[in-house]
Amino acid sequence: MTAAHGDAGEGGVGAFVDASARLTGFGAEELSALGMAETYRAVVVTQAGSERCARLVDALSGSGSAVTLDGELLDLAREVTHLWYTGSWPGRPGESGSFVVSAASYAAGLVWRTLDGHAPGTRPAGFGSWAGVPAGAEGVR
Repeated sequence: MTAAHGDAGEGGVGAFVDASARLTGFGAEELSALGMAETYRAVVVTQAGSERCARLVDALSGSGSAVTLDGELLDLAREVTHLWYTGSWPGRPGESGSFVVSAASYAAGLVWRTLDGHAPGTRPAGFGSWAGVPAGAEGVR
């Protein structure tokens, strides 16, 4: 746990961010900077229950590199990872419980950082950007 996440011991947002950092491959500071940690933790607690959320955070809080999760926690780990990358809750397989958390969560999705871009429709491209040749397409005709 990092010093910046002092509430980690109480199973709060800091512990959730630290666990999420292990799942996503992004640093805890990067995840905190997105401004979605409290919202995402609330979604996980609402959708999966506080007990399951706490079990996942506890399982991921060890200092060892190898973590073994049972089937239930593995599914929750996938759901939490999906949440951080897409800004949406995936729901259970076979259920129609998937939803986008908010417009801000969509824009903050880690998938856009991974692609070194921005979510479509969330940032203007800049005046006259349409007039230039797209990056990487200079030699294509």
